[in-house]
Amino acid sequence: MSALPPARVLEVEPAEYHKLPGFSASLAKILIGSCAAKARDAWERRAEKLADEDEGVSDDKRKRLETGAVLDALVLGKGKVIEVVPTDVLAKNGSYGTKESKALRDAARAAGRIPVKEPEMPIYERSSDAIKARLAAAGHKLDGISQLAIEWHEASPHGPVQCRAMLDHVVGGRVWNQDEPRSADDRVVARALGHATHATIFDLKIVGDAHPDRCERTAENLGYAIQAAAYKRALAALYPRLAGRMEFRFLFCEPGRPYLFWDPPESGVFRELGERRWLRAVRAWGEGLATGRWPDYRTPDRVEITVPMWTLKQEGFQPEEF
Repeated sequence: MSALPPARVLEVEPAEYHKLPGFSASLAKILIGSCAAKARDAWERRAEKLADEDEGVSDDKRKRLETGAVLDALVLGKGKVIEVVPTDVLAKNGSYGTKESKALRDAARAAGRIPVKEPEMPIYERSSDAIKARLAAAGHKLDGISQLAIEWHEASPHGPVQCRAMLDHVVGGRVWNQDEPRSADDRVVARALGHATHATIFDLKIVGDAHPDRCERTAENLGYAIQAAAYKRALAALYPRLAGRMEFRFLFCEPGRPYLFWDPPESGVFRELGERRWLRAVRAWGEGLATGRWPDYRTPDRVEITVPMWTLKQEGFQPEEF
């Protein structure tokens, strides 16, 4: 098997990152949760610039997404650019009720920025300061690299699969002297990670409810285990010495008082599940690229409708009757 191309840091802003080619955790989540055909369609829509983040999204959901993006940027110190819409162009009730305010809002969104009404900025800033204080008190000092974009390749039976990931925040430890990489961008990363013997990847999630039960359900529904596996493999490809010497830690943070959060590391079964799903998705993507076949719901192993196992048990069926 030929050697894989070397991993590299991508010099790209968050707003432009999702327009890049390559397989990603978000596509893997679609592939594992649905089918290869749907994941391929999501990739094609982005490649054709047909995908609109706001397409089919309600105003309430868009508000939640933009709130999360604003707090991500303020807490991490890097992220989507915030476009402040001045108070004097808003309607008297503070809404986007004027032609000028709507134009500024829509232009910001079209450019990949986040529109924020001027009166709301102090609220976001207080929330981000409180979240950072809470995290610091728990020993989570976010003094590493934020929004680290990496391109790497995974091996598959059908050849290398180009992948990409953007890690929220990475902190390295125990530095020793070593020659720095040549590019200016790599030197910035190297000062924080290139000489580290271990690292922690933090993934910030702004959520309405950070209770562990709710977070675990959300993690399964949204494929967070796949994301964790992909991000660790990306960093290990960039710095092989960190393979097996990194921790992935979620930071589920509530945006309002009392700013509660949950900061769990991965369990062994969470880690193993994510690794299996990510590699299965990579193999399926590599096969699709090589053959041009992208299986949908109509597969040989699902040709008839049946009954979920839990229903059979609930109805008293015995194992030999399944």
